[in-house]
Amino acid sequence: MPGYLTNGAKTVNSLSLCAPEPELSCFGCCPPIRPAHYNPLDYAGSLRREYIENRSRYVLEGPRHHPIVGFSCWALGYLDARGRTIGCLLHPYRNQGEDLRHLIDYGDKCRREQCESTRVFSLLSPDGQRFWLPLVRGLSAFYYSSPKANPLFHVMLWGREVLECMRALAEGRGWSVTELLWLEPFLTDHTWAPKAHRYLFRLLLETCQSTGYGNSTLPGRCRTLLDSFLKSPEVQRGSRVHDEIGLPFVHTLGLDPDFQNLLRLGLGWKRSAPEVAERAHRDLLDLL
Repeated sequence: MPGYLTNGAKTVNSLSLCAPEPELSCFGCCPPIRPAHYNPLDYAGSLRREYIENRSRYVLEGPRHHPIVGFSCWALGYLDARGRTIGCLLHPYRNQGEDLRHLIDYGDKCRREQCESTRVFSLLSPDGQRFWLPLVRGLSAFYYSSPKANPLFHVMLWGREVLECMRALAEGRGWSVTELLWLEPFLTDHTWAPKAHRYLFRLLLETCQSTGYGNSTLPGRCRTLLDSFLKSPEVQRGSRVHDEIGLPFVHTLGLDPDFQNLLRLGLGWKRSAPEVAERAHRDLLDLL
């Protein structure tokens, strides 16, 4: 769906991870209400039959107002007769630019929905987007839409800064994206939590740009940096009061969002006094 995100927002000279190529389509955000930790690949057999029936009924009857109930949507089905792509039959890209998703009574949610990986992908340069896409070429719609089977969903959570640095490293050394992941396995290693830890990698990659990069040392250096940070006085002080009522929530402190994610997701802080978080930030920078 070139020029459109799955949520209907137009893009400018950019691909969308929702449907970056003609036979790559993601329906992971559909239907608008899903069980926790939903993975369509776990239900591929029954969903495949449902999506065939939904397409056949839509072709026969056309669009109609029919509010959905529960975890299935009558407008989610195969988009092509060959059964390669799956998506919303009411999407404006399918209907000469007219958005018909209001017909299921969840139109606003459908237009808003966008996963974190798609947001990061939209921030990459066009060259960066094209660099990472070979990781998913050839995946069926069920595998491409699966948060476990699609490697880009995990890789994209490292954020634009880390991904663009790693791409520059790969291109400078003549590596393809698959060679990069073989030589830098931390990018797909699920023992790392990218949103929680990417600030550490960002800092070290910025340092590497001026001091040189040893391709086997980055994860180890991040472990060492994190261990030292956890022992710093301000982190120890902040950890004792991280859920104290009356303190601001960490995500509202106005610091670098990736550093706030390190405190919130990596250290488990819910709240913090601004001065404690700022001193903790200075402690981290002093450890570099």
